[in-house]
Amino acid sequence: MLLRLIQVEKGLCLAGMAISGALLVALVLMSGCNVAMRVAGHPVSASYELSGFFGALIAALALADTQRKRGHVELDLFTRKYSDGARRWIGAFNVLAGALLMAVLGCQLANRAGVLLRAGEVSETLKLPYPWLMYGAVLGFFLLAASFLIDFALLLAGYKDKNAYVKMRAQTMNRVCDEPNPE
Repeated sequence: MLLRLIQVEKGLCLAGMAISGALLVALVLMSGCNVAMRVAGHPVSASYELSGFFGALIAALALADTQRKRGHVELDLFTRKYSDGARRWIGAFNVLAGALLMAVLGCQLANRAGVLLRAGEVSETLKLPYPWLMYGAVLGFFLLAASFLIDFALLLAGYKDKNAYVKMRAQTMNRVCDEPNPE
């Protein structure tokens, strides 16, 4: 069950990262085009607005995959001297608190986007209904919350990280018939 959750999480995180990557490429191309057009005397009028939208979506959708790969900065100034069990329980509390925080933030942002959408809010330059982009950020928050919850489940089960669990499962189970390997 945990292995299947990890696989689904990995797929969703990679999808978020792929969208972030595509937006980053579009942002770089648009910025380059804006510089070239500015030299020619005709700058792209909405480049600042689109840069802000793209930047917010890039950050929101990349958070979950970064968490999954442990790419964030971690400080263990106080906890490094604790026992493994204590660190595991503290880590479980931290990821559960993070999951709850991201879920609350996602719900609040979704509510705000709904209010703005019903009010007919649009962006200043392009007149885009930007609350739809806020729902993209909500997706990023919920992906991060899901990643935290899977970390929480693994820590409760006694595993320190997802990769160790996946490797352990790959070594002990035959993927074809789910029987223990003869080795």
